[in-house]
Amino acid sequence: MPARYRQSSHKQQGVALVVVLLVVALVAIIATDLMSRLQRETRRSANMFDQQQAQFYALGSEKFAITVLQQSIKDSPYRDDLAQPWATEGLYFPVEGGDLTGGIIDANRCFNLNSLVSAHGGIGYVANKKSMAYRSYQRLLQLLDLPIDLADTLVDWLDSDEQATSADGAEDLEYALLAPPYRSANRLIADVSELRLVQGYSGQVVNVLRPYVCALPEAGYLKININTIDSDKPELLAMFIKDLPLETAAAILAERAHSGYDDIASFWRLDAWNKVAIEASVKSVLQGDSDYYVLRSRARIGRAQKGLTTLFKQVNEEKVQIIWRRFGAIE
Repeated sequence: MPARYRQSSHKQQGVALVVVLLVVALVAIIATDLMSRLQRETRRSANMFDQQQAQFYALGSEKFAITVLQQSIKDSPYRDDLAQPWATEGLYFPVEGGDLTGGIIDANRCFNLNSLVSAHGGIGYVANKKSMAYRSYQRLLQLLDLPIDLADTLVDWLDSDEQATSADGAEDLEYALLAPPYRSANRLIADVSELRLVQGYSGQVVNVLRPYVCALPEAGYLKININTIDSDKPELLAMFIKDLPLETAAAILAERAHSGYDDIASFWRLDAWNKVAIEASVKSVLQGDSDYYVLRSRARIGRAQKGLTTLFKQVNEEKVQIIWRRFGAIE
């Protein structure tokens, strides 16, 4: 065979070998990429499955909470205290692949900000500066060393009219001058964090107020359970009784048994009240039972976590109803 043909054949074989090597390299790259994608999709599917499982377990905690609350209400329909099963803190339940933690908190151990207005059909939300809720909130602000004019700006945020409650109030005109501008809500607030939008309620002010206040979805609703008020928050007792010194309120809560008072009458028979004038309306606010409860739970499955906060309301002596639920980080 001539030399030139042998050289051409060798060149063709060399080219073919290079092509084969390129194809093999390309196939290896594609296979590696496909394997990597498969692994990512597998992890993604596993994470989604764990997230879904965690959500189901969190929702299951709602069912458990309702059962516990209904049983407690059945056992003691006119009294709620911290010694009852529903008030157990730091509950822990191991589940397949993870755990479930949480607890129920009495939502009647704080001041309802939405009590500052009342609902009137056809008019909307109306404020009354002579109401006990308004006067008590002003006193709470004083006890916490906060400006009392914060009561007026909050009332204007909640009520339905466009007239400022006082020279210290704030309606649309004041908010329109901000950057960016916005309008007052003229409705109930759904969460204490909304206070950040109200004139005068800086982050520092909200942080001071947060342990003492809440936002229950009921205008004009004001009820405090004297059996569940935190003993380190005597302001929540002193705010309703003008002549009650903060030190006396602290002593009353410190001497309270863990199981609270057998009945509300025994609370009002305390010697501390002998020299204190108490308005009749105060006795309608300070009670020994609760209507609202908050569940905070967290489910952990694998690397997935799901937090759940649920507000319950006692509808009657047999039924507890879910008012709202929120998934996400819990406090």
